[in-house]
Amino acid sequence: MKIAMTHVDLPNQSKGGVAFQAHYLANTLVEHGHEVTMFTFSPAYEDCHYKVYQYTLPSKLCRLQSLLFAFYLFQTDFSDFDIIHSHGDSYLLWRSPPLVRTFHGSAQDEAKFAVSLQRKIYQSIFAYLEQIDSLVADINVGVSYSTQSRILKISDIIPCGVDTSRFNPVNPENKSTQPTILFVGTIRGRKRGHFLVDIFLQKIKPIFPDAELWLVAEEVMEGDGIINYGKVSLSKLCALYQKAWIFCLPSTYEGFGIPYVEALASGATVVASPNPGAIEILEHGKYGIIADDSELGDRLICLLSQPSLRQEYGERGLIRAQAFSWDKVVNKYEKIYAKLIK
Repeated sequence: MKIAMTHVDLPNQSKGGVAFQAHYLANTLVEHGHEVTMFTFSPAYEDCHYKVYQYTLPSKLCRLQSLLFAFYLFQTDFSDFDIIHSHGDSYLLWRSPPLVRTFHGSAQDEAKFAVSLQRKIYQSIFAYLEQIDSLVADINVGVSYSTQSRILKISDIIPCGVDTSRFNPVNPENKSTQPTILFVGTIRGRKRGHFLVDIFLQKIKPIFPDAELWLVAEEVMEGDGIINYGKVSLSKLCALYQKAWIFCLPSTYEGFGIPYVEALASGATVVASPNPGAIEILEHGKYGIIADDSELGDRLICLLSQPSLRQEYGERGLIRAQAFSWDKVVNKYEKIYAKLIK
């Protein structure tokens, strides 16, 4: 098949998880023998196995790229393609080849849990545009059932994927020799890295003096045992997941939650706040710990002190992660493409 994939940016210029999902999906489709062209504002880079059609955006308009992307797509001739697969901003593609739209969460929920007024307004605008997207597309796909509950036109649920060839466990003997908790996300906002830092300093360190909190976040936090890694390479991220005892992301909202799956695939025990994505991925606590704010510290202490419990969750997590392999995800999309083209 000849597939046009669209996303506003690529991993070489993006902080968001959707860019990575679009990128890996396109690469895996190429591995399955399809011809894929990504339409984006980002340039191609060495990890792109697909073709890249880069739109040129004047520097003075860069801050508006998310809103302008739809107009660039509208002006593009997609008639040579069998299908378009959009990861956003497709509300102007009324006349096009068959269109698949994947929703990686809900802007309505993003607005609900936004901390700043500016972001709340921004996401509220996109919540309206998402509903238009769903009317334009021939088939709407959600990455979770919680996403489907917000965007009723979603007919198919296909989860996000994880590269199990990169995110995989190491020998338990290669785990960190010190009690370690890994966090990947933002310190402020709904990811709540600052909340985990407070729990670590106030509750974990008094009981485990040699414990470390590893932060993969741009903002630097100070405190005994806190190690700031900042933005890391993919190989470094994989290594941190593999070596950490526990992965904790106390986010108030995740439409899916890719870091949870990456941690499961790497053999780390996962601890999460009760957000929609975590509840679905961990199946209400079957494959990891889901803890309210009041009990988060105690659950972390319990896991750090019980290696057998961590091992049990780690083994369950490896089984769960297989459901999110890219081959399985792509197979589901191929069936949708074939159905639309037929």
